Amino acid sequence: MTSNSLVTRAVCLLAIAWLADTARAQAPISKDLPFDRYTWVTTHNAFTSNGLVPNQSQTIAQQLEAGVRAFMLDLHYYDKRVRLCHNRCTGPSSVPLADLLNDTIRPFLEQNPDAILTLQLDDFTERQQLVAELDRAPFLAGATFDPYSWSTPTWPTYADMVKRGQRVLIFSLNRDQSGTLMTRGGGVTIMPSEDFTVENYWSLGTTPLQHDRRCYSRWGASRPLSTPEIEEKPGWPPLFTMNQFHGLPVRSHAYYDNAFEALWDRYTKYCQPAARRKPNYVAVDFHEEGDAHAFVEWLQAQPHDAGP
Repeated sequence: MTSNSLVTRAVCLLAIAWLADTARAQAPISKDLPFDRYTWVTTHNAFTSNGLVPNQSQTIAQQLEAGVRAFMLDLHYYDKRVRLCHNRCTGPSSVPLADLLNDTIRPFLEQNPDAILTLQLDDFTERQQLVAELDRAPFLAGATFDPYSWSTPTWPTYADMVKRGQRVLIFSLNRDQSGTLMTRGGGVTIMPSEDFTVENYWSLGTTPLQHDRRCYSRWGASRPLSTPEIEEKPGWPPLFTMNQFHGLPVRSHAYYDNAFEALWDRYTKYCQPAARRKPNYVAVDFHEEGDAHAFVEWLQAQPHDAGP
C-alpha cells in the first residue's frame, strides 16, 4: 500500500471514529443556512426493497426512520394507476404513488414538523395520468416547494422553507411532467431536474467488477457539474446529486461502494474537482451498508465549496 493510500485510510478511519463518538452528542445542524448548503443521504430506487432485484433492503418508512431524506422513484402507469416500479409493475414493491404519499410521506411530515424531504422522479407516465394520481393525495398541494414563489437572492433557508410549509421538493427527469400541476387539492410544483440540479452519470459500471469513478455530468458538456446557477433563478446554484452505485445492485458489494473511504475518495479526487463544491444528495444502494450516513455527516461539517 502506498504512503498516499495509508494517509487516505488514516483520514477516513479518524473521521469515522470522530463521527461515531460525537454525532449523537452534537446539537442539530443550524436551520438558518440556505437549503443548498445541506447534504442528505439519498436512496436509489428507494421503493425496491422487496422485488426480484432490490436496490434497498428497507421500506421507505424504515428508510425515513433511519435518517434518509431523499428518494429516487421510478413512475410507470399500470392497471389504471401511477405506480412505483422498475421494469415490471406487478411485483410487491409496485404500489401506487398516492399510497406512498398518503400512508408514509404524510404521516412522517406530520410527526416530524421540521423535516424536509426530496423526491427525485424518473417519470414514464403521461401528464393526465400523474395529475389523476396526485388527485388522490390532496395534502401534497400545500406542501411542495415552489422556487418561483421566492424572491430571495439564493435558496431560502431551511427554517424559512419549514415556516412557509414548503417541505417537499420534487424534481423530475421528465421535463414534460414539470411545472405546476393543478390537482383537486391545488397546485403541485415539480421542478425539471435538468434545470434545477446537476448530477454525475449514474453508474459506476453494470456489475460490481467495474468501478468507473469518473465524475461527469449525466447531461454531458451542455450541463457540467460546475454549472454556477439556475438560469431562471440567478444566484441560485443547482442542487448537486452525487451518484454512487452500480447498474446491477448487489447487497454484499454495497458495503464496499458505501464505505467512507470509497465515498471520500470519489468525492475528493473526482466529484469535488468537477463540481467545485460538495454534493447536496449522496445517492446509494442499500444505504445502511457501509458508511453513507457517516460520510454525509462529515460533508455537513465541511464548507459549502470545500476542496479536497
